[in-house]
Amino acid sequence: MPNTQRLRELALKGLVAERAKVDEEFAEIRKQLGSRSAARGVGEAGSGMAAAQPRKRRRMSAAARKKISEAMKRSHAMRKAAAKK
Repeated sequence: MPNTQRLRELALKGLVAERAKVDEEFAEIRKQLGSRSAARGVGEAGSGMAAAQPRKRRRMSAAARKKISEAMKRSHAMRKAAAKK
């Protein structure tokens, strides 16, 4: 039994070391991709990356909402007309 416990401890140490190596590789890849992916906080919570602040939500103006609404109404009307034919 003591050998089994020792084997588990060694396996755990090996896995921890392997995870550290993988985390370093992820960090290097993120660094190569640029700051956009790093700023998004891509990855696991425990991967050693600092928690990114949530982005401020962009607001759409009333004119932009109206423009999109009218475009979608035209689009749906065209689909509906095409479906009737």
